[in-house]
Amino acid sequence: MASSPCHSSFPLSPPSSCHGGGLLHLPPRPATSPFACYCRAPAAQRDDNDDDEHDTGILQALASNGNGSVHGGVQLAPRQVVDPGGSEEEEVRRGSRLRARDCAKRIMGLPVEERVKVLDLLQCDDGALTVSDYNDILSALARAGDHDSAVALFRAMRSNGVVPDAQSFAIAVQCLCRKGAPGEAKEALDEMVARGYRPTVSTFSAVVGCLCKRGRVSRAMEVFDTMRAVGCEPTIRTYNSLVGGLCYVGRLEEALDLLNKLKESPKQTPDIYTFTIVLDGFCKVGRTEEATAIFHDAVRNGLSPTIFTYNALLNGHCKEGNPLKAYSLLMEMCGSAACPPDRISFSIVLQALLRAGETSAAWQTYKRMDRAGFEAEGRALDTLARGLCRQCAEDISTLADAKEVFGKLVASGHEPVSYTYCLMAQALARGGEVDAAVSLLGEMVRKGYALRKRAYTDVVRALCDRGRARDALRVLALVIARDFVPGRNAFDALLGELARQGRWPDAMAVYAAAVKRGVLVSLKRHIKEALLLQEQQETRESSVQLSVPR
Repeated sequence: MASSPCHSSFPLSPPSSCHGGGLLHLPPRPATSPFACYCRAPAAQRDDNDDDEHDTGILQALASNGNGSVHGGVQLAPRQVVDPGGSEEEEVRRGSRLRARDCAKRIMGLPVEERVKVLDLLQCDDGALTVSDYNDILSALARAGDHDSAVALFRAMRSNGVVPDAQSFAIAVQCLCRKGAPGEAKEALDEMVARGYRPTVSTFSAVVGCLCKRGRVSRAMEVFDTMRAVGCEPTIRTYNSLVGGLCYVGRLEEALDLLNKLKESPKQTPDIYTFTIVLDGFCKVGRTEEATAIFHDAVRNGLSPTIFTYNALLNGHCKEGNPLKAYSLLMEMCGSAACPPDRISFSIVLQALLRAGETSAAWQTYKRMDRAGFEAEGRALDTLARGLCRQCAEDISTLADAKEVFGKLVASGHEPVSYTYCLMAQALARGGEVDAAVSLLGEMVRKGYALRKRAYTDVVRALCDRGRARDALRVLALVIARDFVPGRNAFDALLGELARQGRWPDAMAVYAAAVKRGVLVSLKRHIKEALLLQEQQETRESSVQLSVPR
């Protein structure tokens, strides 16, 4: 686009969001330390003398050499007290200044040599600043990360009649990209080209990348075409940004086509990141088979997959509902020294296996993860502990694994949920560790957790099977004290054991407690079973006595 040296379509008015409303306009100012004056906070935000002294101290720090001395012996102009009842123009001018704290924080973070050079320039009058001086200040602000101030100063230098050169435009474009303003960055780049300046590859690539990150691929293509038209050959970084933008907007076929063209190009060769970007795009839409083909294609081209490549493929398998494929790939990574899995790799596969109910594979993944020195998330440990506890019903040998994960979960500071506590108590009771199960139920009661019927019923049964009717009675009393109504199975187990021991008063008390709470149990059945058992025992004893010779 055509434009005169002093006027262009690039917006000159700074955005209103620059440092909390503070914008860098440069109206006529005194010749003494002008920039220091415009670094002060707006008068409306200075409430007392303490703030005044604090800002003055910051301005002194701005003028220092970094070793405690003041550069060139320059004394800062005394702070002017502005009448709150000033004109509207004065209010607007005060509201358009950069805050001193912001400038101090940015500039004082620069190396000493660069800081002194910039502070020298800040002491000069606006009329004495050349485009080279402005470029030094712009560069310092950009290096300090204050992109808003750099863009505001770029606009202000134009309004002061200083014509930006190629370096000024390049810094402004980079700052606009980093602050997430792709539209303005492209306008500045177009004006730069229209003025006859030739942007560098990094400047073009920054705009292409910024546009692609916002999904504005068509505009990025325009910049790409301009780049080639002015004779600037795109780098693989430029192509990677373009490929990423195509994948971001769902144009996967075009991204794959561009990748294939790069493979055949004599000028640019795709790197592993190009393959990873396309692979990740296919994985995100559930096309993992094609992503796997791209993965093998990258290996055939002599490229070594990075951890990002593997994690993208692992995530694709898991999202597509194939956690066991992801588990197999993870085991391959564990056996390879070239690219071992990281914490994200393990977490992706572990959570997917747990969601699919693949407890055995999840346990092996956790063991590998722990051996590698990574800690699993609390929720994953919680789910794994529950899965292992359920397996105890079929294979009691997994109780040790469940205890290990449960202990790790508690030690990590993540509080297990009530359901996990109950399943752990059931597993302990089934495995014969009844005392530990009773202790766990007591801990649940102390923490105010709800008790599941299956949990305390299994504990009561385990106690009764070992003849510990008194302890079983205490557990049942603990449940009743929590205003829970024990189930029929718990009452039946306890009544049966009390009847076998001949403790009829206790049996009657338990039976009364069950009837009072509406639980239907049969005391007669337990009495008959106890009497039958006693009769059988007496018969066996008499048979033994008859068989012994006098």
